[in-house]
Amino acid sequence: MNRKQAILLGILAVFAGLVAVLALRNPQPPLIPPDDAHTAATSVTACLTCHDTGGTAPRDTNHPVGNDCSRCHGWRR
Repeated sequence: MNRKQAILLGILAVFAGLVAVLALRNPQPPLIPPDDAHTAATSVTACLTCHDTGGTAPRDTNHPVGNDCSRCHGWRR
């Protein structure tokens, strides 16, 4: 292996390591649990009765803006 190939291999290894670190740091949103309270919720309005600011289990303050719950939070089977 010549010097150019070694440098390219090193750059690719650093890039692959960076991609791996970023992928592992990216937390996925929690799945919707299959309990009675959540299976009965069929709309965003139903979700927000508990998860809005004044609800019994409000969303965290760093929750992304938006109310399309099922787009990010899938159903646990």
